[in-house]
Amino acid sequence: MKNVAAPIAPGGRLTLLDILRGFAIFGILMVNMKIFINPLSIMMVKPEAGLSMLVLLPDLLVRFLFEGKFYTLFSLLFGYGFWIFMNKMVESGSILPIFRRRLFVLLMFGVLHILLLWAGDILFFYALFGFILILFRKSSNRKITIWAIILILIPPIVVTFSWGILALGASVPEGKAAIDASMAESFRTINELIERAYHVYGNGSFTEIVKIRLAEWRMLLPGLLFFYPAVLGVFLLGMLAARKGLAELTAGSLSFFRHALRWSFLVGVICEGFYTYASLYADMMAPNGFSALASLSHAIGAPALTLFYVSLVITLYKKGFLCGLWNVLVPVGRMALTNYLMQSIICTTIFYSYGFGYFGKLSTSEGIILVFLIFIFQIFFSRYWLSRFRFGPMEWLWRRLTYMTPQPMRKKG
Repeated sequence: MKNVAAPIAPGGRLTLLDILRGFAIFGILMVNMKIFINPLSIMMVKPEAGLSMLVLLPDLLVRFLFEGKFYTLFSLLFGYGFWIFMNKMVESGSILPIFRRRLFVLLMFGVLHILLLWAGDILFFYALFGFILILFRKSSNRKITIWAIILILIPPIVVTFSWGILALGASVPEGKAAIDASMAESFRTINELIERAYHVYGNGSFTEIVKIRLAEWRMLLPGLLFFYPAVLGVFLLGMLAARKGLAELTAGSLSFFRHALRWSFLVGVICEGFYTYASLYADMMAPNGFSALASLSHAIGAPALTLFYVSLVITLYKKGFLCGLWNVLVPVGRMALTNYLMQSIICTTIFYSYGFGYFGKLSTSEGIILVFLIFIFQIFFSRYWLSRFRFGPMEWLWRRLTYMTPQPMRKKG
């Protein structure tokens, strides 16, 4: 049977979701800026010893306030959008073939993003996990909650288990020698890759940059077990939030966010404080006690602080505070995919050799200033574009390939 559905018209969107998407796009750029300026593989090494607190402070602030919170928010919104999409009305057949095609198109966007622009892409894995999310569409709320908690806790469990195995192996002289030799080889390999990446991104040809980008992406693949299970867990929480209609601002949802405001702040600040401190001494390549503490505290603190941010935005929005801010975030959120990819285009042009060649030459503080400049540009661009067109360019293409029917782009009149 033929499946007939259509994208949500701009007037049918939940404004609050677009505000939160715009907020997420800003936070994602803030976190990604460091790995636009430096090789992606630098995430695998500990901070340089002996750096003063003044030098470390900008990095620590980004880590405490932004890191892990905005991919969590983006993932929540993905799960929320999944549930909305799955409940679309269709004239005949099932919505599933259309959703699978939508995910496949997103997967292709991710592949092209990695190949042509940046190895830190999230679209590829969002699409893959979207296919898994389909399996939970008829699950009970209780089952979804249990699976979400399990998936979110997988990274700290894996880190703690790895630390235990290394500690056990090191307790035997022969084992310690083998582990030390293996770790030394791993450190040598990653440091050689980082050194090569600094040179190629700053001075190499486009072909050389593609090769080093793929080398970094492959190098980081084993580390995905420390990160992406939690993304799927947050997808599930987003789907659960959509089932409960938390973005619809009913009396029940507003009561939930009012109560969440205080405890999410307390839990988030305490846990992320532990995470920020422990991350200074944690070793991702050879997990230690600080690695376990950082991973566990982040697994709890990042979702908690994300919930605080969401609760604060919703509370202020409902009370009519900061209306100007919400108004400028809405267009950015409506063009979230376009703006996410635009950030990669802008930053790689600024930093890579085929652009202005500033790779590795800016500090974190300078990167933060650049984040605000880029985001301000995106605010004006998004507003300008949507004053003339119904969708962002990438949103239009995504819809066109998903529904396989012409999608009107220009606004009438």
